[in-house]
Amino acid sequence: MASTPPSKPSDPRDDAFIREVDEAYREDEMKKFLVTWGRWILLAVVLGLVALGGWFWWRAEQTRRIEAVSEQFTAALEKAESGGSTEALKELEAIASGPSQGYRALAGMAKAGIALNGGDEAKAVAELKQVAGDVKAAQAFRDVAAMKQLRIEFDKLPPAEVLKRTEPYLAGDSPWFPIAGELAALAHLKAGAPDKAGALFYRIAADERSPQSLRARAEQMAATLGQDVTKIEDERRRKAEAEAKADGEAPAATTADAGAAK
Repeated sequence: MASTPPSKPSDPRDDAFIREVDEAYREDEMKKFLVTWGRWILLAVVLGLVALGGWFWWRAEQTRRIEAVSEQFTAALEKAESGGSTEALKELEAIASGPSQGYRALAGMAKAGIALNGGDEAKAVAELKQVAGDVKAAQAFRDVAAMKQLRIEFDKLPPAEVLKRTEPYLAGDSPWFPIAGELAALAHLKAGAPDKAGALFYRIAADERSPQSLRARAEQMAATLGQDVTKIEDERRRKAEAEAKADGEAPAATTADAGAAK
């Protein structure tokens, strides 16, 4: 029976030749690729570097402009505080006509403040109305202007108009609820609706976002209008006890608890 002849061992020189051919082929393909696409790759790299440099320049220029406007606005306020209202108004007018939307709104409110200090309520209202109606301004600036405008005009407006303007801030978790709520409650009183006014004052007194002075004033008004404000204190005590328990601390004894223990 014939046997299969052993395979001939590969010659190392053949392997070296194959590697040389492979390397030469890859070098040739790379040269063709660079000839075809090299200039476009180089152009793309250059354009990318130019774009990146332009972006960094734009950011630096924007920062420089904002800082310049900020310094101009601060200088205008200092002039207004020192009695130089005319010079301050010129600076603020320049800022209001500039490209910065935020500082344009701030300049408008600052001009309203100068007008109000000078006794010109109509001018102040006009400036605030312009800021409140500027759809390009941030909503926070518009809300501030709207609240300031309403407080200036409150005594001259019918209750129905006050309630209409405050309505958007009374529902949900609007941060402007305490201020808008007080104005709405006072409008209800003027309209002869003490129950509605008392309910709003109660909400303001129970709202922890309300400034302390406003909460105290609202709690007093709510009690005067027949609201049971003792529930507010009970809720505060329960919350304090829950927080103390969560922190692993014994709740502090209240005055009422101490009296009951005696």
